[in-house]
Amino acid sequence: MRKFAIILSVILLGSFTALAQDTVRIAFIGDVMCHQRQLEYAYDSSSKSYNFDSYFAHIKPFFERADFAVANMEFTVGVTPYTGYPCFSAPAELPLKAKEAGIDLFMMANNHICDKGKRGLDSTMAIYSRLQVPHIGAYASDSVEVADNPYLVNIRGINVAFLNFTYGTNGISVPSPYRVNKLDSLHIRQTIARAKERGAEFIIAMPHWGEEYSINCNQSQRKWEAFLYREGVNAVIGSHPHVVQEVEYGAGRFTVFSMGNFISNMSIKFGQIGMLVELVLTVDDEKVLDVLPPEVTYLWCGRGGLMEKNYSVVPIRDYLDSADHFLVKAQHQKMVREWNELVKKLNIE
Repeated sequence: MRKFAIILSVILLGSFTALAQDTVRIAFIGDVMCHQRQLEYAYDSSSKSYNFDSYFAHIKPFFERADFAVANMEFTVGVTPYTGYPCFSAPAELPLKAKEAGIDLFMMANNHICDKGKRGLDSTMAIYSRLQVPHIGAYASDSVEVADNPYLVNIRGINVAFLNFTYGTNGISVPSPYRVNKLDSLHIRQTIARAKERGAEFIIAMPHWGEEYSINCNQSQRKWEAFLYREGVNAVIGSHPHVVQEVEYGAGRFTVFSMGNFISNMSIKFGQIGMLVELVLTVDDEKVLDVLPPEVTYLWCGRGGLMEKNYSVVPIRDYLDSADHFLVKAQHQKMVREWNELVKKLNIE
């Protein structure tokens, strides 16, 4: 009888613990881009406006189930005429649709943020402020950077700090008085220290780094990753290579070296495959944190006229047997072929 009572007590205690625990879910997507071909497909001549509804339509449910969502916005906004590569300027309708889909934070520290000089930063900052979407990685001045960096937000009772920085700005000088966060060890160390001083309980570093079009991270990324964990970050979520790279978890580390493109006009091998990363934290009443294994949804960017009328993004696994959804069957075959090859190269389960 006593043995039964002990077992029952353990079961009840386990149930209580499970009830006391909660989760915090943070979603990330990679490079949101706006090439010239995307502008042409999105333009509505009758209203003289741009329609980006299809970009997030299939992915919105992931943002809705997340407590917080982050995107890398790899363009400036609002400088006309709108242009694609190599100097990006997108219409305000694109970040507006990202906000409406559920994106809560825009990353700005990337190699294209200075594409339109001071005019581009002026316009981008003004539009993001008008949309009331927090942004990180670029700041109006040094003093604003000190005040606002890192971005600290309370997500369901947990104080989470976000850091964003880039390897460079394509050789374009950052126009005064703006500040763009760079891969600078002293500055990053100071930012992490500020995060801790301001009460951060979980610190996420989001570097724009690595070698373009390589599906494997390089030694420079490994070096910076080690530095970031030594300094006290809890997760590293990378962007820039335009293809996905390794996801590593364990021993106090949660690293995504590259999320790849979310949406773009790129058709290079693996360039249409991206990922949506969901970082899930378990918390209890004492705010003890644990990081669950990564939840990664691999995505396919369907270019305009090939999968749907406009550009759109879908979860790959949901469409492997859905050739009829594609306007051009060769596009479905390309997705299946590249996905199967990537699974083998990166040992994706």
